[in-house]
Amino acid sequence: MGLSVDGLLSGLDTTSIIAQLMALERRPVQLKELEQATLADKRTAWQEINTKLLALETASQKLNTAGEFNSYSGVFNSNNSSGGSVLSVTAGSSASQGSYDIVVSQLATAEKYVTTNSISDNTADLGTSGTIRINVGGTDYDITVASGDSLNDVKTAINASAASVNATVINAGTSTSPDYKLVITGDSSGSANAVTITEPVDTSLVFSNTQDAQDATLTLDGISITKDSNTVTDLITDVTLSLETIGSGAVTFSTDYSGIISNVQGFADAYNEVMDYIKKEFTYNPDLNEKGTLFGNNSLRTIQDQLRAAVTGSISGIDSTDSSQLAFLSQAGISTDELSQLVIDQSKFTDALKDMFTETRALFTSSGSGAYTFVSATGSTQGGTYNTQISGGELQLQLVGGDGAWLSMDTSAGYATGQTDTILEGLILEVGTLGADGTGSQMRIAVGAAEKVSFFTATFTEYSSSGLIFNENDSIDKRDKELRKQIEDLEVRLAKKEEDLRSKFVNLEVLLSKLTSQQSYLDSQLSNLSKGWG
Repeated sequence: MGLSVDGLLSGLDTTSIIAQLMALERRPVQLKELEQATLADKRTAWQEINTKLLALETASQKLNTAGEFNSYSGVFNSNNSSGGSVLSVTAGSSASQGSYDIVVSQLATAEKYVTTNSISDNTADLGTSGTIRINVGGTDYDITVASGDSLNDVKTAINASAASVNATVINAGTSTSPDYKLVITGDSSGSANAVTITEPVDTSLVFSNTQDAQDATLTLDGISITKDSNTVTDLITDVTLSLETIGSGAVTFSTDYSGIISNVQGFADAYNEVMDYIKKEFTYNPDLNEKGTLFGNNSLRTIQDQLRAAVTGSISGIDSTDSSQLAFLSQAGISTDELSQLVIDQSKFTDALKDMFTETRALFTSSGSGAYTFVSATGSTQGGTYNTQISGGELQLQLVGGDGAWLSMDTSAGYATGQTDTILEGLILEVGTLGADGTGSQMRIAVGAAEKVSFFTATFTEYSSSGLIFNENDSIDKRDKELRKQIEDLEVRLAKKEEDLRSKFVNLEVLLSKLTSQQSYLDSQLSNLSKGWG
């Protein structure tokens, strides 16, 4: 700030005058700062909608494929008279309904050794040295016992080695009369992981085998099976059996309707979170002249329209006039209420699952049937009925009711993939070896609501120039950068303006000072003249 010149002679409050003048001059800066604040609010709003969209994407991905949509529960009914649990069972989404008789005749165990020496102090010098050789699964590992080592030191050396065993020290005695033992246990169960210990000739440690490494043996519907672990994951597709004791019983897998309903409810909740937030942003109160931060934003409107269409419109590729099919979520009890909330009639939805499971699942997932085996499709795939033909060794599809174009698919290793930037993008069919040129039967491709929503949310939130929210934030950042530069330039000009004003007022005071001096001189001269004439 320059020198204060508050009216020494003029009596003017120049500091106040300059401040008021500069306040007027700063108005453009203040407007730009207000715009910056609005941009910050918009950035926060987009971050919020992005978070909610990601949550919706996660929820939709629990329903968008047949494997994810399916939910199974497994129950084991034991034949053991004691009522003890023979095994526990966990079923994944790729499991299948069915029942199996299981007999567990032996559990898998890991090798175990214990020292027989009676040692009263686990930290005292063992008074011996040498090498303990531990063989695990056919591989030798030598453990050096040095002079002065204690039982604890031996334990530490074993655990620090590459041998797949675990060593512990236990007190088999009492607190007043301890009897410490070194216990060595194989890391893995199964006969292939057998452990043998060669005692050092020149040490006093003696090891006794207390448990052999052995496989689990069981039968599944009369088929003999051997496993090296009590956790069996590769016997029944997407099923984990945890063997607990010897015995028999039957395990039954059935559709877990409650699990599916829970996932659909999670989908509806996440959808409602997004739509409620958008609704809030589009709210305008004329009485208070208040509106949402993103009021009228075209990108947000696109998000709203596409998501709403995905859950309320007919499923792409399913004939809505076919009474044997379900083409709308509302036909399965899922609809929007008067507040545009997605709600589930659980009774109607449960009935739909039980009576028309495949058709209900198709409301959410991508699906297909016809000339070739359907593998997958994405939200970018156009659902519908397609004519098929092989032309020039290529599989081609033509959308019935479309523009008549035949679209080629890329074929490799028995699979055909839809080409990018076509209505077949995202489509994968298992075709095997293509035959001779000619027309084939039709293919029906459907893209359900969860797959559509999954595709849309991924597109909206993609962190690249293809992402809708990314571009909105990029525009905000660019405008904010422009404003910062404009404000910086204005601040420089304003500082110069203020200095110019101060300089002018200083000059005014200087001028007034000169005029005052001249006035005093004239007054003095006139006074002298008056005296002379007197």
